[in-house]
Amino acid sequence: MQQPVLQIKEDIGVIAQEVEEVAPELVRTNEETGMKSVRYQGLTAILIEAIKEQQKQIDELKYLLQNKK
Repeated sequence: MQQPVLQIKEDIGVIAQEVEEVAPELVRTNEETGMKSVRYQGLTAILIEAIKEQQKQIDELKYLLQNKK
C-alpha cells in the first residue's frame, strides 16, 4: 500500500541538470561549490502551462479520432 504524498518523509525533487537543459533560467549554480539548485516556484508555472498545452493536443487527437469513424 502506498503512503499518501503528505506522509512521505523523503524529499521529492527534480534533477537540476535536466531542468537546466530545457529551462536554464530556473537553475542557479553556487559559484563556490558548483552545486545546482532549482527555483521551484518558477517550475510550477511552466509545468501548469505544459499540462494545458498537452491537454489541448489530447483533445485535438480525440476529436480527430471521433470524426474519422
